[in-house]
Amino acid sequence: MRAGEAIADAVVAHGVDTIFGLLGDANMFLVADLVQRHGVRFVAARNENAAVMMADGWARATGRCGVVTVTQGPGLAVAGAALTIARQAGTPLVLIAGDTPPGDPLHVQSFPQQPFALATAGAFVPVVAPATAARDVGLAFRAATERPGPVVLDVPIDLQDEPVPAGAVPAPAVVAYRPASPAPTDAAVAELVGRLVAARRPVLLAGRGAEAAADDVRRLADWSGAVLATTVLAAGLFAGHPYHLGVAGGLARPLTRRVLAEADLVVTFGAGLNRWTADHGALFSRARVIAVDVDARALGARWPVDTGIVGDAAVTARAVTARLAPIERPDWRSPALAAEIAAADPFDGIEFVEGAAGIDPRAFIRICARRLPARRTTVVGVGQFGGWPNLLLDSSAVDRAFIAPWEFGSIGVGLPYAVGAGVGRPDRPVVAFEGDGSLLTGLGELDTLARVGAPVLLVVLDDGGYGAEVRKFAPRGVDPALARFPVRDLAAVARSLGVPAWTVTDQAGAEVAFDEALPVTGPRMLHVRVLPEVTQERF
Repeated sequence: MRAGEAIADAVVAHGVDTIFGLLGDANMFLVADLVQRHGVRFVAARNENAAVMMADGWARATGRCGVVTVTQGPGLAVAGAALTIARQAGTPLVLIAGDTPPGDPLHVQSFPQQPFALATAGAFVPVVAPATAARDVGLAFRAATERPGPVVLDVPIDLQDEPVPAGAVPAPAVVAYRPASPAPTDAAVAELVGRLVAARRPVLLAGRGAEAAADDVRRLADWSGAVLATTVLAAGLFAGHPYHLGVAGGLARPLTRRVLAEADLVVTFGAGLNRWTADHGALFSRARVIAVDVDARALGARWPVDTGIVGDAAVTARAVTARLAPIERPDWRSPALAAEIAAADPFDGIEFVEGAAGIDPRAFIRICARRLPARRTTVVGVGQFGGWPNLLLDSSAVDRAFIAPWEFGSIGVGLPYAVGAGVGRPDRPVVAFEGDGSLLTGLGELDTLARVGAPVLLVVLDDGGYGAEVRKFAPRGVDPALARFPVRDLAAVARSLGVPAWTVTDQAGAEVAFDEALPVTGPRMLHVRVLPEVTQERF
């Protein structure tokens, strides 16, 4: 057996049935072996950076370790932004990267892959010899699942053809490390109980880290008379609760903003509290903030908190509930507030703009709210355009149904993450929101979407430029033409690459496009020309 075959065997032994990537000299025969001998599905992207994003999207949608492969040198170098996104998100992912022969430092594609991998992915595992190939694959998967985060598994091209000697080192067992749920100290519980008793208008704010603790946090809110809210990445966690305010942060709706402004205590559970969650200090400026998180390093790291408590969200909520006498707060949890929450309409008070150049993006999102399937995976890319679906569209984040790859602030993420999510969860359609500038950084992945055939509706909100830059230029007296571009027929481009597409310029056209594009059973694209003068301040 050759080392390349041993690597393929070890990869499959870790339950891998899908791998994303782009072929090159240093990985092509490994991929061929995985496909032909093991039946692994290979999703071929048009760009290495997009391939890693697809694997990341697949992992976020499925909860499994994503796998992707690229070739040596430029293949790995192109993937740097995507690896950084995955690292900051803590996505378990193994990138199998080919490498040039160690004995040929003047190889045209040679560059120092280890320091590059450490600077981006943050972890590097080399296959050091044919005898250790299976072991090294196992070490990579173990590192990816235990950190969690991306790991670059480095495989020199010449090593792949070398024979595996008898007595090769076996692969280690990969048992994902699961630390015990940390319990808060008695002093911390006592302080939180005291703060809840003393508060007049408390709020419990849950983030993605508290998804498994939803019932316990909800029970504590009912017991303590607090109202509930979530971060955008935990949207829908308390859906149906009469005192659930919805998403807090820069994307908070008017009612949520008004109520949070009155809060005198905000307790966060598993929330990445940052300047966006606090809306730069404007959201709950009069409240004492207590943060509960399993990671002590996260407490107050991105936004100041008055008290940090190290503890699992569920364990902490149960401990506080057990020590707390039930509290009634009729002036805070009032029937009037419940009625307001039940009747709230995110589109109330919006004066829609009419224009010949396109549709008001808010009017289009209102149509989306009525026409899109409730059971879907929602992907929102990075840019001003993302503010509209994030603010106005109810997209549940439970069951890994909301993917927001915003960690590195990189544009061009919407389409590749949607492809990965669609491949990983074909049982529900994917609706992805992307901007024209973002899409144009990776048009080739429309071809990938067409070839894969995943159930993805790509909604391109086209304002003819980089909207965020246009909005920021004007107050400084800079000509926004620097960030504007000519109108292009993106629907025609999509159709030429095999994706059915419709152009939307008004509300009537949007209705017709949805009539023809729904249900989402395969690739679809709506090219929505939106009015550039309608801008989103918070995104």
